[in-house]
Order: sequence, then C-alpha cells, then structure tokens
Amino acid sequence: MISLILKKAAYSIGLLFVLSFLVFSLLYFLPGDVTSAMFSRPEAMSQAMKNQILANLGLDKSLITQYVSWLKNALNLNFGKSFVSGEDIYEMFKTRLVNSTVLLIFASFFIFVFSLILGLISAVFKNKFIDTFINLTTFSLMCMPNFWLGLIFIYVFSIALGLLPSSGANYLGVSGISLKHVILPIFAIVLPHLATSVKFIRDIIISNLNTDFIQTLYARGIKNIQIYRLALFSSMSDIVRYFGTMIGGVFAGSYVIESVFSYPGIGELALKSIIAKDYPVVLAAILLSAIFVILANLAAEIIAILIDKRNYAK
Repeated sequence: MISLILKKAAYSIGLLFVLSFLVFSLLYFLPGDVTSAMFSRPEAMSQAMKNQILANLGLDKSLITQYVSWLKNALNLNFGKSFVSGEDIYEMFKTRLVNSTVLLIFASFFIFVFSLILGLISAVFKNKFIDTFINLTTFSLMCMPNFWLGLIFIYVFSIALGLLPSSGANYLGVSGISLKHVILPIFAIVLPHLATSVKFIRDIIISNLNTDFIQTLYARGIKNIQIYRLALFSSMSDIVRYFGTMIGGVFAGSYVIESVFSYPGIGELALKSIIAKDYPVVLAAILLSAIFVILANLAAEIIAILIDKRNYAK
C-alpha cells in the first residue's frame, strides 16, 4: 500500500511540474509585453526603453532559462512581484489562500454530504416520484451558470430580504459576522455540482444493490436498512475517488463566484490579474490552485485505498 501511495505522490509531483511548464509557456508566447501592464501609456515609450525594462526583469532570455529561474524561486515561495502594483506576490496570496481554502473545504463538505444523502434516497426509491424529483431539481440547478445563481442569491438574500451580506469579507475567523460572508458563495458553488455527484452515487449504489451477494441477503430476509448501509459502504471508495476528481471543477467554479461576491480569495485576484495582464500573479494563482487540486486528489486516493484495504480485511 505504501508503494502505491508513493507512486501516486510521485505522479502528482511530476504532473505539477508539467502543468507549471505548460502554463509558463502559454504566458510566454502571449502577444504583447509586460510594459502594457506596468505603464498606463506604453505606446509613449521608445523601443529601447522597453528592451531595457525587459532585460532588467530577465524577460529577454529564452523560455527554458526563464522557466528554470522562475521555478527555482517558486520552490522557495518567491513568486516575484506584481507587474501592476509592485507588491510581493507571496504576500498578496497569503491571506487569500486561507480564504479560498476555507471556502472550498466548506463547499466540498456540503457537496459530499448533500450528494450522499440525495444519491442514497434516489437509489432506494429508484424510478419513483422522489427519485425523479431529485434528478430534475439537481439537473435544473446544474443548468444555471454559477454566476447567475450567485446574482440570484444576492438579489434574494441580500437586497430583498437583507439576511446575508453580498460582499465585504476581509478575513475569516470563528465569529458569526465573518462566517456570514461565506454562506452565499458556498451554496452558489455547491448547488450546480449536485446533479452529477448525486447521479454518480445513485448509479453506483443501484449497481451494488443488484449484485448477487446483495440479492442473497434479500433472500435471507436481512433488513433493508442493513442492506442499504452495506451497499453504501461498498461504494464508498469509488465515491471518494470521484469526489477527488471533482475538486478541480469546484475550484474552477469558485474563481467566478469569488468575483461575483467580491470575496478576497485566489480566484478573484486571478481574474483581475488576467484582465490586467499581470502574468506573474496569474502564474502563481494557477500554480497554487493546481497544488491544491493535486493534493486533494492525492488525499482522496489515499483515503480510497485505506477504505478498500479495510473492506478487503473484513
């Protein structure tokens, strides 16, 4: 088991290096130069001045040379400075990383819990009214763009009812006031992701309920609640792996939601930096997001392996 985990970890690290190089290459070959991000009137600058700025930043070197230099610094948590504000990028991300992590942990938790409950109910009442109702409702939510759902939440809960703030989050703590800022963003992320996860859990539980072993338990008169619990536990490793692969989509959705709610996370900063052509910040945001997603995938895989081992031992 340890060797399998080490292989997964090595694969994850390799994937991270490949991804960082691909993103760095993409930004390297984008048209234009950094002077358009650093200065309000780059057209007024002479070419000699632009060349001098690029040389000072080390951006006149080859792709490989620039990437190796950036990678060495990034491994020491030195992502350089923002082209737009001149701030240290690591300092820009410290608080935002915590904010985004809290948002994603809560969102992932609620997606997992709601999907597990709704998927199990759908499987137990297969092809009945409640199954159809759950499928139609979750599918309808999936069809709504998450930013549109976020705007609906703002109108209903912030403007019309005045129950929850639509923006204004600065930091997260344990107080009720600060946690109010994450409720609407969390559910704007959660609801569109329920359809696919509920269907996956429903289908895999139904598949397990149709196995010869489960059918034998039915024939022996075992209580339904015990059979459903056994089918759920037998499906758990596959469910955990599925949620591990879904984290990337949840993270991508959070980028837009953070902007809608002016939530101070990585996603909001990344989208602003893309618009401003602040490429060092964009690169750091993508790298940190990739690390988070890969670690989540790795953690899910390890948990699934442990569940499989426990089930096999039984």
